[in-house]
Amino acid sequence: MVLLGYLCSTAQDFARGADISWVTEMEADGRKFYTAEGVESDLFALMKQIGMNAIRLRVFVDPEGYGYGPWCDKADVLAKAKRAKTQGLDLMIDFHYSDFFADPGSQSAPKAWEGFTMEQAKSALASHTVDVLQALKNEGITPKWVQVGNETNNGVAMPNGKIDWSKTGAARFTEYAQLSNAGYDAVKSVFPDAKVIVHLAGTESGQWIFPDFKAAGGKFDIIGFSHYPTEEQWNSTASSAKYSNVNAEKYVKEAIASFDVPVMICETGFDVSKPALAQEVMIDLFNRMTAIDRCAGIFYWEPEVDGVWKPAYYSKLGWNAYNKGAFTTGGRPTKALDAFGGKTIVDKQFPASLGIYRTDYSTLLATMQPTDPETGIYATVLDVTEPWLNFLIHDEENNVWYGTSPSDKTLLSSASDMWKCWIDSEQTGSYDIEVNLSTMHWTHTYNSAVEPVFSSAADEPLQFFDLMGRKISEPAKGNVYVVKRGAAAELLRY
Repeated sequence: MVLLGYLCSTAQDFARGADISWVTEMEADGRKFYTAEGVESDLFALMKQIGMNAIRLRVFVDPEGYGYGPWCDKADVLAKAKRAKTQGLDLMIDFHYSDFFADPGSQSAPKAWEGFTMEQAKSALASHTVDVLQALKNEGITPKWVQVGNETNNGVAMPNGKIDWSKTGAARFTEYAQLSNAGYDAVKSVFPDAKVIVHLAGTESGQWIFPDFKAAGGKFDIIGFSHYPTEEQWNSTASSAKYSNVNAEKYVKEAIASFDVPVMICETGFDVSKPALAQEVMIDLFNRMTAIDRCAGIFYWEPEVDGVWKPAYYSKLGWNAYNKGAFTTGGRPTKALDAFGGKTIVDKQFPASLGIYRTDYSTLLATMQPTDPETGIYATVLDVTEPWLNFLIHDEENNVWYGTSPSDKTLLSSASDMWKCWIDSEQTGSYDIEVNLSTMHWTHTYNSAVEPVFSSAADEPLQFFDLMGRKISEPAKGNVYVVKRGAAAELLRY
């Protein structure tokens, strides 16, 4: 069953956006972008067509001097901001206060700031902030939001802005708050109405950073989080599952209540190789966040990549391509971005069939046909020739391998810690196997009937039909069919 539902958030200012800072570098590499129908399109226009209303752009201080190239410097950011303005898209500026990516594992100050005292670092950070924002203002571009640092869980522009974990309470955040506030004040000096975001990786991190940061005098208008749900945890309700949408919802609500400011998901993404699951994960995330009063929006990080393209500089670092984009190698958006257009119900497209494979991932034991295509129920008869047979179930259309959950042998799982499916009996022979992709459960039942026995019309030819009632002219061994002779019929493995 295909369920469609498009419903805009009741919050008119809810940001549905993406960080597409790689766009100019990709275009320089000859990459092109297309609508889902294959029409070539400007990426900014395509984001708007998908349903986005905002763009996020990161800023490096001197990326070319660092060795990366002129990507995400002031001139590059200005060029992209103009294109966002042309499309009528709101703008977020994300200052990394570094020559290259800043995140919890790397918050190095720009090379030009090395050896600076705290006062010099504050002055340099403020000057850089004003310089970039004034260039935007001179072009008539007004950002709606400005991040003063990116994923600053351990500080900003270190070493001066490092959080000192050897201390306790607000004392840990003294230097970090000083540098962060220098950015805050610089933003307000150019754009008084812009909302300043302090951004952390992980929605749970707000619990142990923001109370002391605020006590140290840290200033912010919006709290920003990165939330990257995983295949293993995205729908988990366990309190320890920090990559779960359920817990993200909980922490966002807590942050809003504790600090009386809006909260935004500034970065999210999912495995580019699993667009159907990504669609489900993102729709779930949007449904949760749009229902929260004062949740300010969600931004997908670099959706325009395909898991293959990467910056040339990554090869020098030995880095792999980013694998949480949302485009095909042919440059088209996948269904992972459906939620950004307001889609609130998952479009469940069940595969035409499932395969049962040995644990070598290559030997096909049987093919499962749908008995109810609308609810994703599949059945087959499996010829079990060895006790305690282990196997895997494969959805070839979506490239998903299923085993069982370690906590429930009847619950299908595609997580990295999944167990193999198995027949929990020494008895060999024929087993009825059923899989329900709606409930994600499977069952097996011993079946002694393997050959058709008809009481009448012995001279009539056998006719074979699949489980959807379609006549099969060349039945394949090992599959389940409705076998008819005259008026008699039986459901059997051929």
